[in-house]
Amino acid sequence: MTEFVPTEAGLYAWPEEISRKYKEQGVWKNENFANWLTAKLKQYADVILLSGPDLQSGEWQQMTGQEISAVVNNIVEHCHSIGLGRGDKVVMQMGNNNAFVLTFFALLQLGVIPVMALPGHGQREILHFVKLTQARAWFVSEQSISFDCHAFANELLNTVPTLKHVVVDGLDLKPHSSILSLLGFTKATKAQMTALEFPGLAAEPAEMALLLCSGGTTGIPKLIPRTHRDYLYNIKASAKLCELSSQDRYLVALPAAHNFPLACPGILGAIEVGAGVVMCPVPSPEIAFEYIEKAGVTVTALVPTLVKTWLNYAALVTPPAACLDLLQVGGAKLDEATARRIGNELNCNLQQVFGMAEGLLNFTRNSDPSVLKLKTQGRPLSDLDEVRVVDEQGQDVAKGKCGELLTRGPYTIRGYYKDEQANQKSFTTEGYYRTGDQVRRLSSGHLIVEGRIQEVLRRGGETISVETLEAHLACHHGIKDVAVVGLPCEQLGERTCAVIVSQDPNSPNLALKDVRQYLAAQGVARYMLPDTVAYVEHIPLTVIGKIARKKLSAQIHLELNKQHQAIQTV
Repeated sequence: MTEFVPTEAGLYAWPEEISRKYKEQGVWKNENFANWLTAKLKQYADVILLSGPDLQSGEWQQMTGQEISAVVNNIVEHCHSIGLGRGDKVVMQMGNNNAFVLTFFALLQLGVIPVMALPGHGQREILHFVKLTQARAWFVSEQSISFDCHAFANELLNTVPTLKHVVVDGLDLKPHSSILSLLGFTKATKAQMTALEFPGLAAEPAEMALLLCSGGTTGIPKLIPRTHRDYLYNIKASAKLCELSSQDRYLVALPAAHNFPLACPGILGAIEVGAGVVMCPVPSPEIAFEYIEKAGVTVTALVPTLVKTWLNYAALVTPPAACLDLLQVGGAKLDEATARRIGNELNCNLQQVFGMAEGLLNFTRNSDPSVLKLKTQGRPLSDLDEVRVVDEQGQDVAKGKCGELLTRGPYTIRGYYKDEQANQKSFTTEGYYRTGDQVRRLSSGHLIVEGRIQEVLRRGGETISVETLEAHLACHHGIKDVAVVGLPCEQLGERTCAVIVSQDPNSPNLALKDVRQYLAAQGVARYMLPDTVAYVEHIPLTVIGKIARKKLSAQIHLELNKQHQAIQTV
């Protein structure tokens, strides 16, 4: 068995013999993101590569490779002037506009390692990211977050010694000399740095390129270190499999920092082939359909809950023009009934995608029979992806039987960033990543996702740890006992319900708004806040003392249905 130790702080290497195989087979190239990006922007200098809301005016803006390069160079110079350099960490929490792409590209050119936070992350998550990575800056879109950006920026700057600057995509109120405006970073400086001087050009392919966020199934999201060589392979192989070309226009409807719209093939895959990237500020069909028409969008990616929203909207209006060719759906399992509606109602092809920021990606192929496109979540991207489906004892199950998915390969990490406890649970000594997903593998290699092993909820494509919510709620003085369960929901997949036993049965019950306000004050992210609350005399347990979640969920669902029917009867 192999011992895995970090090669640098928080980064775990592939064993030498496996690394050699990936290099010999041409999977891993001798390149980094700065070299790759410089070459691509030069190759497509006269091609419109980016469209979306302008940073300053919010109006529609189109940029060629040459124009992107000029602004990126300016941001690089400003970042360099405030002391950011190769190997530094920067927490990047920005919305879906052109500024996201320009900033992300600049950080890659500089050799800075961006921590890809989501707009939905709260103060608790951002503080954790900043402290864990010893980040030197926080880049944030003021309009995309739910808390007071400037107040929290001052708090961070005053309490975290390593954090030196906050750069805001929005109005600069200048309450602190270290809070800067991103708009100023886009302007030219006196000291022009040539592309040949970018520190990122010297990065080794095996070095960390960026840190993605996990789904947060254990509460605070874990950080996922992706290297230059594994992530570049990820985007190139994805773009090739999806048959992306310079004739395509890719709509970024999901939060851009998610692995799915960033690199599967996403933004980076589009740049690889010279396709246009179209930044959509929100995924609502009212806005997205307009952008599809305006930019001639051919490809986009959604989670199942948004697919249903788009389908319902398309039934009321004229669907987008026939330009939309491919709709990728992932983030949660797509039910067959919804899958069957996509072709006729949205006039496009469906590609199911089952993947994870930790690595393994599965896609249905254009050449697959319809039954596989509709009923499975695809098969692995690479021939070098190693997949096992095992039982509770770690033994491989027969084809078609359900078990936990384990995987390793040329773009699947070997360990989380600075999280030994999670690594002990999530990785085998042979280097396999324990995904926590229950799947069945068909003889064709296609996977059918059956659920999760860990106790989490899937709400609108987001992963919610029930244990984390329960831990926070248990600290409330008015709560004696609590369990968090999922309730079936057509729009979201699951609604989050906090089932509470009151500390004092004679006192008024906490209202939903009180519970949500309490959790928000603890720094819990918006998407994790309960959708409803219910009260019981006691929480049912299994024979081994665990919460009987299925029984409790069914009980609450039945009671809520009875209440709804009673209201309708009155």
